[in-house]
Amino acid sequence: MIFHDTIVAPATALGQSGIGIIRISGFSVLKIIKKFLKLSMKERFAHYTSFLDIHGNIIDHGIALFFLAPRSFTGEDILEFHGHGNPIILDLLIKNILLIKNVRIARPGEFTERAFLNKKIDLIQAEAISDIISAQSEVAVKSALRSLSGIFSKKIYVIINLIKTFFSRIEAVINFPDEINISFKIQDNLSKIIKLLKELIDIVKKNNILQKGIKIVIGGPPNVGKSSLFNCLSNKKISIVTNIPGTTRDVMNNNIYVNGISCELLDTAGLRKSDDIIERIGIKLAKRNIRCCDHIFFVLDATHNYKKNNKFMLKSINNLQKNQNITFIFNKIDLINQIPHAEMIYKKFPVFYISVKNKQGINLITDRIKNLSKVLNNVENVFLARQRHLIGLEESLDYLITGQIDWLDNQNIELLSDNIRLSLQSLLGITGHFNNEDLLNKIFSEFCIGK
Repeated sequence: MIFHDTIVAPATALGQSGIGIIRISGFSVLKIIKKFLKLSMKERFAHYTSFLDIHGNIIDHGIALFFLAPRSFTGEDILEFHGHGNPIILDLLIKNILLIKNVRIARPGEFTERAFLNKKIDLIQAEAISDIISAQSEVAVKSALRSLSGIFSKKIYVIINLIKTFFSRIEAVINFPDEINISFKIQDNLSKIIKLLKELIDIVKKNNILQKGIKIVIGGPPNVGKSSLFNCLSNKKISIVTNIPGTTRDVMNNNIYVNGISCELLDTAGLRKSDDIIERIGIKLAKRNIRCCDHIFFVLDATHNYKKNNKFMLKSINNLQKNQNITFIFNKIDLINQIPHAEMIYKKFPVFYISVKNKQGINLITDRIKNLSKVLNNVENVFLARQRHLIGLEESLDYLITGQIDWLDNQNIELLSDNIRLSLQSLLGITGHFNNEDLLNKIFSEFCIGK
């Protein structure tokens, strides 16, 4: 794609630093080299030289790099100035470069956008660049790098190519009904593609957690030790702890890192009926966070009678959302002379008996968090995917399933063809081969300047 203007922007963060980088991409790069560097540059070779202003005065000394189109990140000529990281120097250099005709400041993400539009990367890889910059954990960084390398894209292209082949056969039958019979197995092809889509969706749902980390809500009735456990796991005093029930009114949160994965801990208000307006708001917030978290640490008082606790446990299990899990924690075992131990209920849900006050059994909770993060820590099989990707995959699957049901019911090949076309369109929207301008503007506007 041809762009008539040249873009320039700092590629390093604002503020003083040892090194500051300015990136330029476009037709005017050769003119800028001649005007501000006055040397014959070798492609992909580091030149130590003086950086000049429009009148030939020295602004700075540093390294200049030149990448010739199309062998560059954007597919255009690229020039980079690597100088001292003084914002005044960088700003002065950019102001002089902007005096060249058809040169302007780059919009956020415009370098990556040009790389995408010039078919150097697809849309998934473009988004992965932003994800690398904003990743909150080691695993998220490594997973975003795998997406940038094309791991996720390749999995989608396999399905796209299968659908394209299938779609072409369907269209051939429709256009040449007298010459081509339906000899190929429509149902088998549909089932194969649907199976692959379902498998990929399952992987994406698990990998989506990498972007936001595991959200663990510490919930339960008042005065059972939720805030004490939250402070203990956070290794610092964040929540106020008293013997008065209902002390916690707001949602307190803290991020910890386990196995390279971010885990967000949330301390919530005690669940009970209350006449206090502020406490009721806190309870409402607690319930909202419990509904949307990945895992619940439901804390109960070990000194209370079994029936009361059993009632809480059954209600909590019945209220679990899809893809949620729960761990029950009986605190205050020091008051009943028990030792820390673990057991399972209903063959599925772990129960830990601990004393936060005496730091007994805390290792059971930390081991539980480690086990929750282990399922995501196989970086070799993990890539980073966005919610947009998941929506596109699910739309594609829905169209295929609808087409399969309609085909089994009435054998209408035109209707089947339309559903396959829509399914393919949803997948192409993920990679950016079928897109609209609004989508691109939204995605690239989230990037930082210089990317």
